[in-house]
Amino acid sequence: MSEEELLEKREEALELLGQYEQLLTAKQREVLNEYLRYDLSLGEIAEEDGISRAAVHDAINKAVAKLHEYEEKLHLLEKKKDIKATLEAIERVEDDDTKLELYQQFGKDLSDGI
Repeated sequence: MSEEELLEKREEALELLGQYEQLLTAKQREVLNEYLRYDLSLGEIAEEDGISRAAVHDAINKAVAKLHEYEEKLHLLEKKKDIKATLEAIERVEDDDTKLELYQQFGKDLSDGI
C-alpha cells in the first residue's frame, strides 16, 4: 500500500473516530486516540498500556472496523458530506433571490428528513 493510500485510510479513520467515538468502548477510544490523534507508535501504546504490540494492532483494527460498521449502518459522515456539498453549491450561486430559495428549500428538506 502506498504512502498516499495509508494517509487516506488514516484520515478516513480520524473522520470516523470524530463522528462515532462515543459509541466505542473507553479502551477502544483511548487506543485510537493515542494512535490516530497523538501519533503514538504501536510500541509506545503497548508499553504505556502494558500489552503487546500485536494486541495494540488488533485493538486498533477492531475499533476501526467497528467505526466502519457504524458508518455503514448510520451513514452520518456520508450525510454530513452531502450537506456540506449542497451548502457549497448554494454559496456559489450568484443571484441572491435564487440563493435564498435554495436555502429555504434546503432547510425544508432538512426538517423533512431529506
